[in-house]
Amino acid sequence: MFRNTVLVGALILPIAACSTTWDTTNLDSDVKKQSVNAVAANQIKLTSSNFDPATQVKLGELQVTVNKTTAFNADPTVEQVEQKLREDAAKLGALEVVETEISSVKISPLSWGSRSGTGVAVRPK
Repeated sequence: MFRNTVLVGALILPIAACSTTWDTTNLDSDVKKQSVNAVAANQIKLTSSNFDPATQVKLGELQVTVNKTTAFNADPTVEQVEQKLREDAAKLGALEVVETEISSVKISPLSWGSRSGTGVAVRPK
């Protein structure tokens, strides 16, 4: 009986120790390594409006995905995807992300729950 309890504990412990989410991005590895000022990232505005080349400079297309680690974790939230978009935009020096789209939660080949977000990082001309 004790042996079975230890075995079950040994199997559950690695799952319990995992973080609840992990994410991916389309940014180059050099850009991904840059630190982000949390205050600056939180000030980046996300909108669904279209990119306007007359008033905005396009810094890059953003594609992020937030995944849950195990089937037992909560699904990734819209807020988590928005935060990841803001962090990536801050690394590019953007002040706004336009054409923002966030998906519903889906099962993917690598996760029991994934939510994706896309947008265009811009700054004023």
